[in-house]
Amino acid sequence: MITLVLCSGCLNGRHDPNLSIGEQIKTRHYDHNAKDFGKNELLDEILAASYEQDSDRILELFSDHALEEDENLEDEITLYLESFPEDIDELYNRGCSEFGSHNRGSSEYFYLYQPVVWIKCDNGDVYLLEVIWIEGDSENPERQGIHSIQLISMKAYEDNDHTIHREDDRPGVYVYE
Repeated sequence: MITLVLCSGCLNGRHDPNLSIGEQIKTRHYDHNAKDFGKNELLDEILAASYEQDSDRILELFSDHALEEDENLEDEITLYLESFPEDIDELYNRGCSEFGSHNRGSSEYFYLYQPVVWIKCDNGDVYLLEVIWIEGDSENPERQGIHSIQLISMKAYEDNDHTIHREDDRPGVYVYE
């Protein structure tokens, strides 16, 4: 009997063991042939920090641009952590959209990724965790890193009540109940 396991996802990036995950995701000029650090590891880092209620660890992942533009980022992370489900049953449909060049609002990014994972809770509640990660922007290197994190309840997702910040491309952390 032959068992084939196929792992897919966004596994590109450069790994430097001397850098924190936050510093790694802000490093420019990724080696797209490397497999050591990538979008799955980014989701793992966000999920681990969320489970552990570690706001500093999440804050470190954000781009310099997000840190400068969103003066309420620490409060938003606190609200996100308070809203993050404690009774997780399973994670599923984990994936990542990749845009080689993408326009958002009035900005154009060289590499923009959207890692996502669905979270099912013991009580049946379902959430979508969605991240906007700007991996490369040669004209604006301060934008490299996490741009936004969204925690979206199934109700908000079905009501399409989770895209407000995309219209003006604001960085931050968003919780949609």
